[in-house]
Amino acid sequence: MKGKGWRTFQIIQLVLFLCFSGFLFSRTVDGHGAVQTAEVRLISFAIWAIFYIGLMAIEWLVYFIVRRCAK
Repeated sequence: MKGKGWRTFQIIQLVLFLCFSGFLFSRTVDGHGAVQTAEVRLISFAIWAIFYIGLMAIEWLVYFIVRRCAK
């Protein structure tokens, strides 16, 4: 029961990541009015994925530090 809130947060975060990724791939024009080609979509997704992975790394680092200090 201890990790249930953490797991729920991770699932919600994954769903948001997938929804936003779908949005990045489905849009035809970005916020500046530039047409989205396949290359631009992949670059946008790569930037989004790097941000998400960095965020996950920080969260897991905090999680392991908290678990270690709790022992």
